[in-house]
Amino acid sequence: MAFSQEQAEEIKKQLLEQVEKLPNENKDQIKKHIETLNEQQLEDFLKQNKIQISDSGEPTQQSSEKSIFESIVNNELPSHKIAENKDAIAILELNPLSKGHCLIIPKQKTTVEKIPKQALSLAEKIANKIKKELKPEDVKIEPFEFQGYPAINIIPVYKDKELKKEKAEESELKVLQSQLKEKEKLISLDKKPKRVKKLPEISFRIP
Repeated sequence: MAFSQEQAEEIKKQLLEQVEKLPNENKDQIKKHIETLNEQQLEDFLKQNKIQISDSGEPTQQSSEKSIFESIVNNELPSHKIAENKDAIAILELNPLSKGHCLIIPKQKTTVEKIPKQALSLAEKIANKIKKELKPEDVKIEPFEFQGYPAINIIPVYKDKELKKEKAEESELKVLQSQLKEKEKLISLDKKPKRVKKLPEISFRIP
């Protein structure tokens, strides 16, 4: 729908007020961008950000259909998977609190209270793998919820190193993925092919 200049200015004013409340490091940049939009650009901006204007003229953002975790489980977003069972997957955290920080994500959306046993057992398994490979002082296992989707944090704790969220380098993630990834599925590739027993002597007949 096309806005009048007066409507556009009112919508922009309300958007700027909402942006000001966001805990976003880029909010000044977003505010400058909104201020420069004309009526058509404003309409495109609202569509792009899934913002609807209510009957009262107030902008409201539609909730995303899928959470990030659901998209990862459905392979719609890339991840560094290290293990999987019938009810959950284990991936590396992209912004880890410490080296080897992993997430266990149930394959079905549920609640923190109803995280399946298989997800919890996978968490224990990965925690043990981290202890063996990375030698932390301790490993914390903490269920949590994000965007209405539960998961489990597996956080290695190292001596004299504070837990601090930092973006991991792709090269570091690949090394960790190689260290922590399940090896069971590769066993069959390492097996030598069975030797064929010597065949008994066969007499051939030429027709």
